[in-house]
Amino acid sequence: MATRGVRRLCQAAVGRRKFARRDSERLRHTSNGAFVLPADNPGIRVEPNFVTEDEEAVLTQVCEESAALYGYAYDGDTRTHTLTKEGVIETSSNLVNNLRVTGRLERADLSQRLPPWGYGEMFSESSLPPPFFGLASRVRHVCPYLGPLRDVTINGREKGFFQLDPHVDPEADGPDVFILSLLSSVVVTFTPTVEVLDRMGLQRRTLPQDIGLRSWSDADIDVLAQPRTLLHFRGAARNTWMHAIRAGVAIPTLEGEVPCDWWGQTDYLLRRSDRRFSIVLAFGKQLASS
Repeated sequence: MATRGVRRLCQAAVGRRKFARRDSERLRHTSNGAFVLPADNPGIRVEPNFVTEDEEAVLTQVCEESAALYGYAYDGDTRTHTLTKEGVIETSSNLVNNLRVTGRLERADLSQRLPPWGYGEMFSESSLPPPFFGLASRVRHVCPYLGPLRDVTINGREKGFFQLDPHVDPEADGPDVFILSLLSSVVVTFTPTVEVLDRMGLQRRTLPQDIGLRSWSDADIDVLAQPRTLLHFRGAARNTWMHAIRAGVAIPTLEGEVPCDWWGQTDYLLRRSDRRFSIVLAFGKQLASS
């Protein structure tokens, strides 16, 4: 896997390396489009080109095979918004566009099939497919102060519908979360919880059209995650900020409507590819040395 520059991800201890220019260049405030300076970064680090294109193809194949064996279809929200001269008009679709693989039992009502690697205290790293094992080893190699791996989750989306509602991952997953984005660019938005917004004196927007135009709050941070980018979040970004993906906007073209993300400001549009996989790796607390 690609190694150039990756070791900088964790120089002294995971999550403790100084925020770098490459972070600020990919983080923007949704309130004004400005880049996020280190003093305003809640704990988000970005490592572009963490894997090569060839490795991306191998990892994608493993995602597809795992989804066929263990994936369950999550009937998520597939709203998009059509950008017109008159403004933003909400549209909807009833597509089931999310295939999910996780060792954590989430949907017993769907007869969820669990992969052999498991979850949490029972996680078996040796049961991972070799490319996933190699990915986890690479993350641990450049971040040597991580605790044990507790979860590997695959999310697959298609038809350009990548929406993800704001959420904080379960505390049991561990303090360090990594997301490797495959096949498509996407904008991941970090938005404070209601409690944090209250302390900031800000409110959360709830109307889909308002969210589509202005995000969930004026404190939100947009992260540009291009294909093969590794996103790492811990601290406040992990515990008191939620992460999400907005519905996106459908831009009319001669080829039909094209799904796009806006990054920081609505006039900066990024085209989504038809498909996207993400691999989520969650690491527990560092074990005390004996």
